[in-house]
Amino acid sequence: MTDIKLKLTKKLEFPLEADTITPDNFAGKSTDEIKKLTVYYGNQKATIGDYFSVTGKGGDLNGTRIIIDGDLSNVKRIGEKMMGGEIVVNGNVGMHLGSQMSGGKILVNGNADDWAGAMMEGGELEITGDAGNYVGAAYRGHWKGMKNGVIKVKGKVGHESMSWVNGSKPAKRFPTLICGGAGNFLGVHGHGGTIIVEGDCIRCTGADQVRGTIIVKGKVLKMLPSYKKIGEVNEIELMNGDKIKGKFIEYSGDHSVEKNHSKMDKQTGKPSNSSNGRIYIAA
Repeated sequence: MTDIKLKLTKKLEFPLEADTITPDNFAGKSTDEIKKLTVYYGNQKATIGDYFSVTGKGGDLNGTRIIIDGDLSNVKRIGEKMMGGEIVVNGNVGMHLGSQMSGGKILVNGNADDWAGAMMEGGELEITGDAGNYVGAAYRGHWKGMKNGVIKVKGKVGHESMSWVNGSKPAKRFPTLICGGAGNFLGVHGHGGTIIVEGDCIRCTGADQVRGTIIVKGKVLKMLPSYKKIGEVNEIELMNGDKIKGKFIEYSGDHSVEKNHSKMDKQTGKPSNSSNGRIYIAA
């Protein structure tokens, strides 16, 4: 693994757009070439070298690791659309971290702002602290959010995380979020994702969910009335075939959207009352 080390050298009053900081853009480049890559500070065009010290040079894509030190809470789009390699952030980081990434790995030793892993298509994103709103979510105007890959957040994720998640067992796409706790509307509009919450959720968990699995090992503070209690289970099989054991109460839903998404019963001509969405809450 070839390491390229970046360190923020200036205090940022405005957000710095740094979508060029990816292993894809660094691979095969010299130190001077990396320094010349474009970033935007407000509406001003600049270079990586204007705001970061840079040591090391890029190797091949999957052998390139970028290590960034400093308070990056005002640096946006690091790792956006990356396809391979690794990024390690030692500190807090700004919005859109790893958005639309399709491969590689990002590790944040700190907190991340809104839209981390938005519309992610593969790879792994790990955050040791908390994450903001819309983790793994679909951007405004899009109908498909996270399609594949794994997001792990040791702390809490904010509101509307994993909105419009879109997985597929036949296509072997298993978008997964594992987090310590979650805000409102976790998994809203879900179409085939896996969400595992080690702690509690607030309200409207799984709203408008058509397909997918949400496992809450703590409590849902306000459960939607459109979910129907099925009973107690001791084992849950996930989309990818993995199994989780423990005592859980199983709920099906969201039944408020069955009229739009369920298959029609051939005899009655009405929705079949069979939702593939599931929420499991620790018993």
